[in-house]
Amino acid sequence: MKRVLLTGATGLIGKYAIQPLIDEGFEVFAVSSKERPEKNGVNWIKADLLDVSSIKDLFEKIKPEYLLHFAWETTPENYLESNLNFDWVIASLEMLKQFGLNGGKRAVFAGTCFEYEFKVEALKEDDKLNPISTYAKCKNNLNQLATLYAKNNNISFGWGRIFYVYGKGEHEKRLLPCVINSLKNDEEIVISSGELIKDYMFAADIAASFIIFLGTNVSGCVNICSGKPIKIKEIVSLVAKKLKQEHLLKFENKYSNQPPVIIGDNSRLVNEVGYKKFSDPSSALDEIIQN
Repeated sequence: MKRVLLTGATGLIGKYAIQPLIDEGFEVFAVSSKERPEKNGVNWIKADLLDVSSIKDLFEKIKPEYLLHFAWETTPENYLESNLNFDWVIASLEMLKQFGLNGGKRAVFAGTCFEYEFKVEALKEDDKLNPISTYAKCKNNLNQLATLYAKNNNISFGWGRIFYVYGKGEHEKRLLPCVINSLKNDEEIVISSGELIKDYMFAADIAASFIIFLGTNVSGCVNICSGKPIKIKEIVSLVAKKLKQEHLLKFENKYSNQPPVIIGDNSRLVNEVGYKKFSDPSSALDEIIQN
């Protein structure tokens, strides 16, 4: 079996990756900060990925051929400027180093669309970069350093730039959980920037696309996105309609410092990686709302 080490295995995207990895014939070693029982073919490993000695021990013990790295600080209220971003750069590079030292061959890391300089047109992998937040700068710097390290040490390396994600178990302060919870509790909710256009992709699709990416020899950056623009107003209105709570949804056209459009071009994902199975947003939202 192909042995893979999966980080961020309990996160929004990582938890969707476990079963598909098993289905693709991988022997899965999933890292968690807490003890978890081994079940459904998953080998849970308790480890502190921000501790260098723990990383060394982990890779010497597992010796994975593949590394799929999602783990990072993503708590909504503080992740953009958190000092933990620097810690994750250090930890991620150490993971790549120990991966290579222990026979690792193919690694794919998760990046972010916020590495780009935004524009109205769909963003392509070779477009200009202009990371603003500490989070985006750290991700971008990690990509550059990891790409160089992988090249110098004969490791096949891919970097998936994730755009906007939605799925089960999102943090309650993120947009869709906030809308869903408010409407389920018969509470009015005000959307102040409904005209902003985003590129949303279901977390299960993101996980599946990363797994396909991992199984290829495609190197460099790949946009992980649907390629389909949708206004925030449209997606929250769809949620409200499903809950029959449209009357509780209010819109205000307030100024936003966010870019008016953030859309990705997914040509590399579709044509080179070969991922083509995108969930219908309506069906994906049904799954989330029923959770």
